[in-house]
Amino acid sequence: MLTLLLLFISLFTTIIGIIFMIMPAENWMLWPQQWLAGTPFSDLRIPGLMLISIVGITNIWGFWSVWKEHPKQFDRAMLGGYALIGWVVTELLLSRELYLIHVSNLFLGSMLVLIAYQQKEKWAV
Repeated sequence: MLTLLLLFISLFTTIIGIIFMIMPAENWMLWPQQWLAGTPFSDLRIPGLMLISIVGITNIWGFWSVWKEHPKQFDRAMLGGYALIGWVVTELLLSRELYLIHVSNLFLGSMLVLIAYQQKEKWAV
């Protein structure tokens, strides 16, 4: 489950980040430009690059570590979850708007952290 969640998050955030950079002013997938109001960004190019750099790469690293059973695999997986949670919290602080995608991403990040922690400590749920 942990491997699939890491793979999903890393692929989704990387693809969305690439789309943001390719079409920075488009309202693709219902991401309106109004989401940028109150932020220092005029289009989605820089947020897309940051999404890939912060969330995408961190979760790819966590996925690769879990896949290869690295000794610090669960710490790296938790770092990916924290990166996603931090991304969403930063979005909320900048935009001051709560959308369903924020709630779902907070849930996914929290689940990633909890599953990785559970696997690391081997406690039963």
